[in-house]
Amino acid sequence: MASLLQNFEQQYSAVTADITFNIGRISNTTGAEKQNHVRQAEKLFEEASELLEQMELEVKEQDSKDRQKYQTRIKSYKAELNKQQADMKRARLGIDANRDELLGDDTHDSEDQRVRLLDNTERVERSSRKLDQGYRIAVETEEIGSQIMEDLHSQRQTIQRSRGRLHDMDTTLGKSSRVLSGMMKRIIQNRIMLLGIGLIILVTVILAIYFMARRR
Repeated sequence: MASLLQNFEQQYSAVTADITFNIGRISNTTGAEKQNHVRQAEKLFEEASELLEQMELEVKEQDSKDRQKYQTRIKSYKAELNKQQADMKRARLGIDANRDELLGDDTHDSEDQRVRLLDNTERVERSSRKLDQGYRIAVETEEIGSQIMEDLHSQRQTIQRSRGRLHDMDTTLGKSSRVLSGMMKRIIQNRIMLLGIGLIILVTVILAIYFMARRR
């Protein structure tokens, strides 16, 4: 556990060093380059916060002595991270931290106002991004729904055509069945007629033979 915490601490030190570097670059750059360093710093802040959370979870598994020691360290890490976040806000606003310390309270209120304004702007930007994302999801959902409706309509037409063909086949089969039934009836009638004729011929022959025999 201790080695894992030490690994987290080393990673945290490297991340905070990168944050400090990016804050310095924010102060010394402008435009797109400045915004690029701001985005990098924000990602590093997220990474640092995740490392602190992982450290807090691991500290809970330590014995009471080590737990107290690491909890104190984590508190100092959080304080350091908060200070770096304040430094980055000042860097984004173009405020010199050393000049601010020298001027003292005269500029403190103005800086707080600018920091609050920046916080509000960031919240508005995040809300705007969330709204844009929600709008894109809604549009994609609508497109998917339209595609599904088109597919269902196409399938409905296919089913209707299939039903029409089945109906036509039933009608055709019905007609064929009636024709076959008529043919069978005629065949039976013909066979009965032939049988009757055959019986008549047979009776006639028998009678002829009988009368000829009596004459002799």
